[in-house]
Amino acid sequence: MPGLDIFLPSLGLPPYVCRNCGFWQRSLSKPLDCPICKDFRHILPPGKWSFYDFREANEAFPMDWEEILPGLWHFWNDPVDGIGSHAYLLQREQGNVVFEGATVYSARALGHMTRLGGVRFASASHPHTYGALWQLQDHFDANIALHKDDLIWTNAFRVTHPFDGKLEFSSELRLLHAGVHFAGQAFLVDDERRLIFCGDAMKFDLDEKQPQTASAISSHKSFVRSIPLTPDEIACYRAVFRQYKFDKIYSPFEQVHNVDSNLIDIYLSRLADVYPQTNFTKIDELR
Repeated sequence: MPGLDIFLPSLGLPPYVCRNCGFWQRSLSKPLDCPICKDFRHILPPGKWSFYDFREANEAFPMDWEEILPGLWHFWNDPVDGIGSHAYLLQREQGNVVFEGATVYSARALGHMTRLGGVRFASASHPHTYGALWQLQDHFDANIALHKDDLIWTNAFRVTHPFDGKLEFSSELRLLHAGVHFAGQAFLVDDERRLIFCGDAMKFDLDEKQPQTASAISSHKSFVRSIPLTPDEIACYRAVFRQYKFDKIYSPFEQVHNVDSNLIDIYLSRLADVYPQTNFTKIDELR
């Protein structure tokens, strides 16, 4: 029986990123198409498929970062093609955790992460936000933790910590299975900061003058296709959110400090009463 060694070169095939959605896949040459774009939750490119290799993506998508809260860092690419999710690094004595993946990490950004203590664990809420998790694994030898039901999407990296219902990094920081937007969709719960990272479960419109203040909220199965949640899916989200008390909520794009666990519960209760809809609801209407 052949040993593992003969398979290892395939784990190091060059990665390519789809310019329509930002999903990375490893391939012998530039791919012919993208599995995420062909999935019902996203859309096909209006013209032809286009992919960047790592060098091209690194040159095209510069990276910025900032410290949002003490020990909580925000990384993003601007400009960027595709979905363009943002990443969050949580500094911890036990080893830093990154949740959500930015499209590509510059050498300067990786250097800054090194000065912050590196990356021990990396994870993401769902495949739309994997970004360049593979870079964090290659550069930092980071462990990657994802729910077992989304392993089908992990061509670009190796999942070292698949989990079922919950994975605890500590008593105050844990991954929690939600499983609505994707089968393995997960949230990250930070009890110390009273913060929940909700992935694409919630989408926010932000106040132009107060960037951490949401003016409206929506939830959906697919944002770009305007597919609403079913009543059972709404109930599932509500049950997961109800497990924890939080007063801040972050999506892969917005950092919101005026929406708490009580308001999310009120919103989901009302959403169930007006199903189906994907329209934004004004935050003031939920107070």
